[in-house]
Amino acid sequence: MKVSIIYGTETGFTKMVAEDLALLFPVAEGWTTTITCVDQATPEMWRGDLVILGAPTWCEPRLDTYGEYSDDWNDSYETFSHVDFKGQKVALFGLGDQVGYGNNFVDALGMMAEVVNNRGGEIIGKVSVRKYTFEKSEGTDGQGFFWGLPLDEDNEPTHTPQRLMTWVEQLKREMNE
Repeated sequence: MKVSIIYGTETGFTKMVAEDLALLFPVAEGWTTTITCVDQATPEMWRGDLVILGAPTWCEPRLDTYGEYSDDWNDSYETFSHVDFKGQKVALFGLGDQVGYGNNFVDALGMMAEVVNNRGGEIIGKVSVRKYTFEKSEGTDGQGFFWGLPLDEDNEPTHTPQRLMTWVEQLKREMNE
């Protein structure tokens, strides 16, 4: 099965998570994985058996801008917002800070989900909000789930490896449903 991981990043953490994620889809099990930054994604990278999109929720307090895409997602938004996701399975992961930015924790998940849903994609890999502490998030579906996997490298970096492994197993199950 072909997995295409497309990420955006400001500090490099989202790229590192994308690389770790790719390792959890082993070639021995029949998976082929590509990883690319959103600003370098070619049209064919937006298709596959599974497309995984990753973004940090960027906050720039000096400019009073909170809960927005990283610059590379902003620069690529025109392309992303016109991708035909019809019939495409898509999973999302987002990085955020539950403590410092609890009012917009992983908002980028919701921003990506809106585009994928509007363009006909099928989002898989939703994660319960129960194990996270935050005040508000546009990254939730209103039913008690995040639109994908939230990660907090600022406050809970030791949880990331297990969360990734658990999420990939969930994705594999949902791919077979």
